[in-house]
Order: sequence, then C-alpha cells, then structure tokens
Amino acid sequence: MLRTNIIESESFFSVMSFERFSDNPEGLYYDRFHNDQSILDYLNQTSDYILDWSSLTIDRKRSCLFYKTSSVNSVPVYILNSAERVKIDWDYSRLLNGHDPQIDWESTLAHIGGTAPYSPRTLINGLYRSTAGATLVACKDRISLRLPAAVSKSGPQRLAPGIVPEDLFFKTIKALFEARPLQRDRTAVEVSGGMDSGLAALALAEVLGPGVLSAGAQFSGDMGVAQRARRQLLCDRGGFDNCELPAHRFLPFSPCSLRRNRFGVWPQDETYPEIFETIFSVLAKAGIDTLVSGFGGDELYAAYEGEEENTFDLSNSSNYRYLTDEGRRLAMNALGDYPAGPLQETCLRAAASRSQRLLRHGIWPVYPYHSPALVDFVSKLPWGFRRDRQLLRRALTKYSGSGIFEHDYIKESFEEIALQGVIENREYLLSAISQSDIMKDDYIRLSELIKVLSSDRATLSSELNRIFPVLTTCCFFQSSVR
Repeated sequence: MLRTNIIESESFFSVMSFERFSDNPEGLYYDRFHNDQSILDYLNQTSDYILDWSSLTIDRKRSCLFYKTSSVNSVPVYILNSAERVKIDWDYSRLLNGHDPQIDWESTLAHIGGTAPYSPRTLINGLYRSTAGATLVACKDRISLRLPAAVSKSGPQRLAPGIVPEDLFFKTIKALFEARPLQRDRTAVEVSGGMDSGLAALALAEVLGPGVLSAGAQFSGDMGVAQRARRQLLCDRGGFDNCELPAHRFLPFSPCSLRRNRFGVWPQDETYPEIFETIFSVLAKAGIDTLVSGFGGDELYAAYEGEEENTFDLSNSSNYRYLTDEGRRLAMNALGDYPAGPLQETCLRAAASRSQRLLRHGIWPVYPYHSPALVDFVSKLPWGFRRDRQLLRRALTKYSGSGIFEHDYIKESFEEIALQGVIENREYLLSAISQSDIMKDDYIRLSELIKVLSSDRATLSSELNRIFPVLTTCCFFQSSVR
C-alpha cells in the first residue's frame, strides 16, 4: 500500500512515504540531487499528492528535523524532545518506554474536561504529535510548528441536469478504492451494521468481488438483534466472509486490557481498544494488511448558516464538574484554534485514535470518507441531501436493496459495554485513580470521582460519558510504583 522515496543533497536528507496509486511501483526509490534547491523544489511538488503522505527531512547544516504531513494524516507520529535529543516514532508507548514524563497539565485537564483543541501539543511536556497539513520543526532543544493555510467551503450549489447524487456518491467511493492497489485476499472491511461502514463495504465488494473478509463487534439485546440483521443483509449483498466478536467478552478495563499498563493506551485513543485490539490481531493472522473503515462518514454533512440546526451537539461533552477551580482555570488555558482543513478535526482525531493498534499488527488503514475530493462534493449538495444524512440513507436503500437504513434504523452503541466494563472492574479503577500521577496535584476532585465510581448502576450510567475520560487518563498516568 505504501512507497518510500529517499532523496538527498549536500545539505538535506529526506524520506517520503506515501500511499500508492494502483499503477505506482512498489518498494523504495533513491535519488541524489546535485543542489539543495532541487530537493526543496521536489518536496514542494509532492505536497500536492492527493492520497495520504508524510515526509521527514533533515537539514544537516542546521541540525534541524522537519516532519510534514498531508491534509489526511492517517497515521500521525510522535516527536519527543528530551535531554537535547529528538526521538520520533508512530508508537507512543515505545517512545515513552523508560521515560519519566512530566504531565502537561493544561492539555491533560482540557482533555478530561472535553475541551482539548486539535493541536500537536499532547498530554506530556516535550511530546508532540503530527497534525494534518502542518510541519513540525525540531532544532536542537526547541520544537516549533508551521501551520497550514485555512480551507473554506464554497457552500451548496444547484445540481446539474441529469445528476443523481446517490449514484455519484457511490461511484466516487468506488473510484477511491480503485485508485489504490487493494488485493482481495489481503484486504478486510469493518462491517458494524452501521450506515457509513455499510456503504463503504458495498462499494468495496463491487471493486474486489465476493470473498472479502469482513469483521466487527456484535452487541447484545434488541440493539444487537437489529445490528445483526443489518450486518447479515450487507454480508449477503457483498458476499463477505464475515467474522464477528461478541463485544461483551472484551470489556473496557478488563484484566487483559492494555489500559492496565502504564502508557498502554493513550487517553485520546478510541474508547474501546480491547475489542479492536482483538479484531486486528485476528485479521493479521488471516493475512490481512489493509483495513477499510467507515470513519469520517458522520462528518461529511456540513450545515451552513441559515439551514436547519446541526443536531450533533458537543456541549454535553464538558466534564469540568470533576475539576477543581484551579483545574478548570488551567484547562481553559489550553483552548486553541487550528486552521480549518478539508477534513473536520473529528476525522483526524479518529484516525489518530486507532493508528497505534493497526500499525502494531502491520495493517494500513483506508478511510474512503477521509477524502478532500469527496468532502468537497458532498459540501456542495443542496441541504435536502445533507440533512439527516439523506444522501447516505438513499444510497444505501438503492445499493443494499433494503430500506432499513432509511426508514427503520436502530443505531448501535458501545455505552452499555463501557458501563459494564466500569462496573466489573470497579475495584481496579478505584485503586488506579487513587494512585495515579494525575492525583498528585490538587486539580481533580478525587472525592467526587470516588463517590460516583462507587455509586449504583443508574448513577454511573448518567455520568458515564463524563467519568470515562477521567478514568482512562488515570490509567495512562498510573503510578510507576504500585
């Protein structure tokens, strides 16, 4: 799926890795330029590459490192500045091994409060993460950032005569798959029973044919019954070899969870690594090295001023009730304003949230909805197609042969699984929060946190979304001496 260019001149050494088009050759390419300007011109030209890419450039004369990414940034890297040395790795746990980090309190408390901005700044002082379209610059003991230019949307436009948006939407997703060197026996697709992964899976089946391996978590109860029916519909239609794992057997914070290891799971990673770590391991053992996902589908449907209100509300995510007055003050200091890009920030966060687990198993992610061209197309559609994701619902009705997604859709949710994980591992969590490094300063209301964590199921359920980021952060920063 990837190709690497290694180029150098007298002053510069650069490694550029990029997603391959179907007609790109595999492997490594090396070239030496006769002068420094030529290599800089080459790097500027490759910035227009439309699939995902990143470049690492070393300026030998100035002893500086430059890490630049595309506007997609599917797999961010971490750069650690420590003791006048710079280390770089896509695996944060490997980078932090043997390191005694200092907590960046403003970023950490903003994360707990649900107000952390999209930024290269992380929860640890001296540790930075690459962000979409930006360049991280490390020179000696200082790391700085060059931000990308902001991108604006042109707004809705009238449809040209004869255009059927549902067909064009589906064909565009297919074209994004066809552009890549996907192979049926090495590619899997997530099929949760949801709408975004469902349409992506159907498009992939048209490109690769029947027999693609599909995988996903299976829920219990009425929600699980509806989910299984939708998944079966999609698998029958696409001819997938399906693998489903019962979610209730892989509860958050369980004894085998990586969250029980210090620096095991970044607090801003996906909420349920236990189930996905297992799924990715199974895929890798089946010879899979590429995974197609429906990430980013929710973010396609922008609402402009004057249109109906966007029903997705982030205001309820604020968790400041568990912060002291000083903790709230510090959290507010972390607010930022990253330039708007072609993809919404939640897309970029989602890609970053699972990149560690995928790459540890040798799997490259393909997110067809994380395409600036597709985002631009959908953003220009009349409001009737964007409202309540009508474009997606109608396309699913047409290409799945069923109206269940358009008229009788019961959305799946991990909340019950998360709640059960907290309840069954309450003793471990009470120990973890009382001994975590983030409790060493007076920024978090420990007594309130313990009170809620020790409460009954109904109280825990009502507080789950607010307490969960506190618990995962405590686990990440668990004391090195237990």
